[in-house]
Amino acid sequence: MLPADLDTIGLPALSRPMPGRGRRLAWCWGSFAVSVAVTAVVVAAGFSTGALFVEPLAQLVVFAVLPAVHRLRLAGLLADGRYRTVPAPALAAAVLAVTAPSGVREVTVRVGQVGGFTRCFRAGGRTVVLVHERLPVVPEATRFFLAHEAAHLARYDTFRRPAALMTALVCLYAVGTAWPLALIPGVVAVVAVVAAVNRSGERDCDRLALRWVGLASAEQAFSVAQRAYRRSVRSLLTHPAPARRLAACRLSAEE
Repeated sequence: MLPADLDTIGLPALSRPMPGRGRRLAWCWGSFAVSVAVTAVVVAAGFSTGALFVEPLAQLVVFAVLPAVHRLRLAGLLADGRYRTVPAPALAAAVLAVTAPSGVREVTVRVGQVGGFTRCFRAGGRTVVLVHERLPVVPEATRFFLAHEAAHLARYDTFRRPAALMTALVCLYAVGTAWPLALIPGVVAVVAVVAAVNRSGERDCDRLALRWVGLASAEQAFSVAQRAYRRSVRSLLTHPAPARRLAACRLSAEE
């Protein structure tokens, strides 16, 4: 697909917008509450002093710093010479229409050698959508890939994922304070939690994209993805296999 064609794929109207700010705030404060609860149990059991509450407070500091880190990352993507910005007002308007409730105010579309077919990043209300310059000429598949990225933007996954990691690390530290031998299985548990959050997030984005563009687009997209799929440790930690994702989409479409 040529970059100029991106604005002609025709994302349809969505009857209701994707999740808004409330979902992100619930995730933020919910993850912090888990950290505080685990720390409180360890302190109440007498395994540590109240000083252990410094760890959840440090988590809040990370939450406060993340927006600045995201702005720097977004600026880097916008200045990255590997990608070039393309005018796609119709595509940007379609994405804005469904992500505005989550605070998205600006969408920039860039093309280049993207890992995978599409990626996205968000810092506050500014977002960038990256599209591979050789994205296959399959409009139905392209609709699904772009709808999936819009779902990531609406979910604010650039915040949710590090928040989940921080919560897991704080809980690991608290439990390790009480039972040092738990650190080894605890590290495995942290990896499992991060993988579960990533994979469930991908499935949720698939579900939201399915609601937007339909099952036919999902079928085409995962057919393309399956041909390019290479199983790796990274893929196990971040994405379910295309065949599994498609099966989940089919089940969701039947509901």
